[in-house]
Amino acid sequence: MKLIYKTAEAKKRILAMYDEKLNALGIEFEEIDADTSFGRTRVIKTGNSAGKVVVLFHGINAGAPVTLEAVKELSDRYLFYAIDTIGQTTKSAETTLDIKGDAYAIWADEVLDKLGIREADFVGVSYGAYILQKLMIHKPGRLNSCIFIVPAGLVNGSFGTSMMKLSLPLIRFMITKKESHLNSFLKAFVPGNDDFMHRFQRELLLGVNIDYRRPLLLKESDVSHFTKPVYIMVAENDVFFPGIPAVERAKKIFKNLKDVHILKGSKHMPARDIYPEIQQKMATWIG
Repeated sequence: MKLIYKTAEAKKRILAMYDEKLNALGIEFEEIDADTSFGRTRVIKTGNSAGKVVVLFHGINAGAPVTLEAVKELSDRYLFYAIDTIGQTTKSAETTLDIKGDAYAIWADEVLDKLGIREADFVGVSYGAYILQKLMIHKPGRLNSCIFIVPAGLVNGSFGTSMMKLSLPLIRFMITKKESHLNSFLKAFVPGNDDFMHRFQRELLLGVNIDYRRPLLLKESDVSHFTKPVYIMVAENDVFFPGIPAVERAKKIFKNLKDVHILKGSKHMPARDIYPEIQQKMATWIG
């Protein structure tokens, strides 16, 4: 099994930041451990126990607290289950899953069984959208509706743009450890005023064996059987998964695409002042 963390100290620091973010949310929550055939999975449950159930899949290595931060103002309306993806820098087991097969769908299905969730509305953010696509393909009956936010699995950024804005600054930082190169790398996708994410990304780059495997792109034939409502929210300036091309491809893939929304001027990671816009669209779509 590939080790996620380079050292025990790196793991301790990164999981401490997980707790820092979770405790800073200022919400009441319950931590649930769901045992699966792939290992233990941590789930953060929060919100209105009488509200609609909404399941959240976070972006790569982000963890449940980061995703909850963007939607916590909807906690009086929905009952959120934010699932820590297995095999990432979260409170779940460190088991790395096969990215090509149906392992993610089987894992997610087992977690939902353990939680007693038969069906729900689902939100997949970035890499979490890829996990949601896997569940959509293999267990479509689980989903009442599906919301993709800055989604992986539809398009990828261009090689040239990725090289200039991501790869070269990253290589320079990993060689020199200079903050100027880290800043150059992060400005492509992280809001400039997000101190936590700046610190968190630095810890990830230096302390984690990053999984750089790209999710496979979804095909129309993969989801031709899925008939529930699909919604997509993209960032206009997304260096990883460019927003406008993602929308155009979604229109070709999903015959049941109900609405799209473009976060104007946003990078891949939306700034905090965009959170209300995200929440308003989610509330409209889920009901």
